Amino acid sequence: MRNMLIIVLVFMNLSKLNAQQSRIKLETSFGSENKEIQDILRFQDIETIKLKFYGAGLKNKNYRLLVKEYTNGNLAKVDTIMDTSKSEYFSSINDTIFGFRYFVKTQIDNTIKMKFLFNHFSTERNYNIRKIEDKYALHDFLDANENMSINEAKSNVILGYFLPYTDIETGWKKYCEVSASEHKPEDWGSIFNIPNYYLIDIIFE
Repeated sequence: MRNMLIIVLVFMNLSKLNAQQSRIKLETSFGSENKEIQDILRFQDIETIKLKFYGAGLKNKNYRLLVKEYTNGNLAKVDTIMDTSKSEYFSSINDTIFGFRYFVKTQIDNTIKMKFLFNHFSTERNYNIRKIEDKYALHDFLDANENMSINEAKSNVILGYFLPYTDIETGWKKYCEVSASEHKPEDWGSIFNIPNYYLIDIIFE
């Protein structure tokens, strides 16, 4: 029992050390600071978030930005939004700060519209979905009091746009219980019986 406790403590300390040594952090900000603009976004059912990555680990890094769609518990599609290592027009990051703004909306024609706005360009995607009764919701994966540590050269799930989990006992539709759970986002479909959702991944390399 004592040996097991020691092993657990060692792994906890290693996890904290790795988080402290992360050279890239992510901070996010939802919506707009302008009340009138925010009211318009709400009226149009548009969700938006500003993502800011910072740290010495960004310097001279390329990045891949992916949208992954999960249907009935399985990975159904991977869409590459940007891969600077293969682009003729966009180079690697030359600063210690990098960011973009993300917009998403479920439209009445049963499509999800996503838009990624960078400093000097933007790109848009539309994904077909089945007619639904519940609403999709946009969540990040940051702790309420801390910014997110980014693993370099590994895939990082930074956003989720998903249908709710239905509590069988109460019938309530729940979102935060999903995004704040201990389960991997890739497993949400099978664990929470969510039929369709999207994950936004980024890789710095």
